[in-house]
Amino acid sequence: MLGPEAAKEIAKIPLSDNTISRRIDEMSADIESLVLDKIRISNKFALQLDESTDISGHAQLLANVRFVDGDAIRENFLFCKVLPEKTTGEEIFRVTSEYLEKGGLKWENCTSVCTDGAAAMVGRTKGFVSRVKEKNPDVIITHCFLHREALVAKTLPADLVPVLDNAVRMVNFVKSRPLKSRIFAALCEEMGAEHKALLFHTEVRWFSRGKVLARVYELREELKVFLTNEGSDYAKLLASDEWCARLAYLADIFHHLNELNTRMQGRNENLLTSTDKINGFHSKVQLWQQHVESGNLEMFPLTDKWKDVNTAVLCELIAKHLKTLQEKMSFYFSSASTECLDWVRDPFSSASAVGKDMTLQEQLTELREDRGLKLNFADLPLDSFWLAAVKEFPMLANKAILTLLPFSTTYLCEVSFSSLTAVKSKNRERLRAVEEDLRVCLSSIPARISALCSSKQAQGSH
Repeated sequence: MLGPEAAKEIAKIPLSDNTISRRIDEMSADIESLVLDKIRISNKFALQLDESTDISGHAQLLANVRFVDGDAIRENFLFCKVLPEKTTGEEIFRVTSEYLEKGGLKWENCTSVCTDGAAAMVGRTKGFVSRVKEKNPDVIITHCFLHREALVAKTLPADLVPVLDNAVRMVNFVKSRPLKSRIFAALCEEMGAEHKALLFHTEVRWFSRGKVLARVYELREELKVFLTNEGSDYAKLLASDEWCARLAYLADIFHHLNELNTRMQGRNENLLTSTDKINGFHSKVQLWQQHVESGNLEMFPLTDKWKDVNTAVLCELIAKHLKTLQEKMSFYFSSASTECLDWVRDPFSSASAVGKDMTLQEQLTELREDRGLKLNFADLPLDSFWLAAVKEFPMLANKAILTLLPFSTTYLCEVSFSSLTAVKSKNRERLRAVEEDLRVCLSSIPARISALCSSKQAQGSH
């Protein structure tokens, strides 16, 4: 890149075959010691765990941690361990316990655990969660909001399931052979379409349905011409206005569900913020149902273009699906109520109450009269505000912090798995231990480079 002269200069630097890996290991060890020290000082921490299989078939257990660090709540990568044999709850608990014990951490200080809801995690007898509760009965167990929302999104009435299935089959028909894909791309270009390719549907990807359906709907005219030329019976479906109207509705509703999922992704998401978004969407579905029953479809822009096609039947079908969606949301998010925690969000509101504990009531009453904290409340993030209030109102502030500490999603684990896929690629699938690489890659706490350099001796000239 820099030319032959620069290459000669770089070649003068002596590097052994493991120099880079040793540097990564040293930075990882430094970051790990920093994180564990901070967790021990914090005394309380929350975990999120997830397990997946890498490209070489090894089961990798990933964990992220959230803890109090100074004047803020921080979240960070904790570990990535290979599960040598089975991926049972017992094995996940054993690996996690060994790491915590080695790092000087105790289950008694773990306030919450967030998992994806798999049987190995939440099994009643031998699940990971049941073993954790044996060590700490007070631990809060959270089923990832993202995974629950994905389960809600799978709910479809019998009249709409064939629409999704046939749309997927159309995509598979086009993309089954490279020749067909090339012919379809040329046809799209000739007809002036914005896109030239369809998208595959993958069951485990949250956004897959919405994106696949939206692309099929967008390229429906091009797809109809292509399928007609190929002599496929699927062309008859695309020629049906009723089928296209149902396809448009599926593209619209999955777009809204994908937006909800996206809003719940990201760092610093907690039970309060995620619950607000779920309850907001639930109320929005109720509002949609009322409008659909009166024949108004403006909240579904693609579907609204087809409202003249058998409107009564279409509205009845949509209303039926929205009702099912409400029922499933109520089932999967039955405990999604945080009204009793309004005092955490705004302790200065006269309407918020802290419960029946007299000490907490007294401290909340005193805090409301503290003008300094009231002025800081508008300027500080919620976690920083409560950490600033710990000295004067320890019991109240600690209860608020324990409310903000639990994870509501396994988003960080999903991000970690994406990095794992990049680190342990097809060309590097023989790598067994990738924990050090991931820690350096994902940690929000940097290594102390100056301290590491000072411990090294510069190589003198020969």
